[in-house]
Amino acid sequence: MKKSVMPYIAKAISSDALLNAKRGLYELRRKFTGQPREIGVFIAADDPYSFVLLQVLPEFIKRFNLEITLITIEEYQPDMFPDLDKWRNNALLDAQRLAELYQLKPPLDSGQLSTEYISQMTAKLLVAESQENPLRSLLLLLSEFWTSQPVESATTSAKNLEKLKRNQQRLKKAGHYLPAVIQYAGEWYWGIDRLSHLERRLSDSAEHDIKYNKQQLQLETRVSTSETETPLEVYYSARSPYSYLGLEQAKVLCEHYRLPILIKPVLPMMMRGLKVPDTKKMAIFHDTKREAKVKGIPYGFVADPLGKAVEKCYAIYQCAIQQNKGLEFLIQFGRAVNSLGIRADREEGLKLIAEKAGLNWAESKPFLECGDWRTMVAENMRELNGLGLWGVPCFRHGDTLVWGQDRLWVIERKLLGIGLTKR
Repeated sequence: MKKSVMPYIAKAISSDALLNAKRGLYELRRKFTGQPREIGVFIAADDPYSFVLLQVLPEFIKRFNLEITLITIEEYQPDMFPDLDKWRNNALLDAQRLAELYQLKPPLDSGQLSTEYISQMTAKLLVAESQENPLRSLLLLLSEFWTSQPVESATTSAKNLEKLKRNQQRLKKAGHYLPAVIQYAGEWYWGIDRLSHLERRLSDSAEHDIKYNKQQLQLETRVSTSETETPLEVYYSARSPYSYLGLEQAKVLCEHYRLPILIKPVLPMMMRGLKVPDTKKMAIFHDTKREAKVKGIPYGFVADPLGKAVEKCYAIYQCAIQQNKGLEFLIQFGRAVNSLGIRADREEGLKLIAEKAGLNWAESKPFLECGDWRTMVAENMRELNGLGLWGVPCFRHGDTLVWGQDRLWVIERKLLGIGLTKR
């Protein structure tokens, strides 16, 4: 019963009507009380995304006449990060690429940052929060921190330790877990990556006036054929909504640049014994909806395929790849469970998906009894771990490796011969 009802609940809470009503009510209340537009920005000293984000905020808050509150955090909620070390390593390279894309100061790799070093900078950030121009003060401090300049010794007073604890509780209670996030009127915008969504919300201007939307595919004229013989490898989970968005975009990229594609499914985190807290689930759900809308990909009528549906998907995928229809099958599966509310754990749902992908159900159904897919996904996961990554979707083209549905622009720039920082 619950599985049958959940798609309709997901559809309701992700509807544009509900979102617009919430936004309209907030703005009406804000104007009635005479309150200014205010954003809260959570930052961490050792988070490279925080440094990149702070560099663009002076221009941003001036353009939209915003008040800003800066909130320093230090602890990373452990249940939100299945492999924090790998996350940190990827974050540095990823932030460097973003800085290069937007012509900002890149966070430099100064080696392993000691706990003491991070705590000293955190202490200084906490003090700077209360200064006359906290944004300028924090930006100067983080610039000092991330450009390998020495940080003067500082200790956190008992008063600021309590403040730090309150800041961290504030983030958790408000329903998020990452640093470099902006909170505005109950919605979250992570780093420079999601700033374009906030621009659209605050502005009535045309799309071409949005400044922070460079992380998208350009689909330019193909300029070189030397790179197109190498396949785009896609590490994918049938349950991951980001994998769904990523595969849809990868299909467009590969068709445009005539790239072969090689999809490498892995088990969802929760089927590997890892936990995904409800806070993280909801943050991902709402973020996926927003990203999907901008990219023109339907999302929201979600029939969660966790468990049997994923297993059946990977079993039928074995049949699909034998008929050179693996990509189309996973595309149809993703659309079915993420936007059509189709229960893929049921035979009628899976049959519909298979036939939409051009498969014969009578020929496909026997593959449900074949367990070869388990060996496939285990090997793919070992390979992904060996590359230093942990989650999906990930994309690899030759020596370029990226994590995230919003990182295919890195692959495209490589194809176009536009250099970026490499792993």
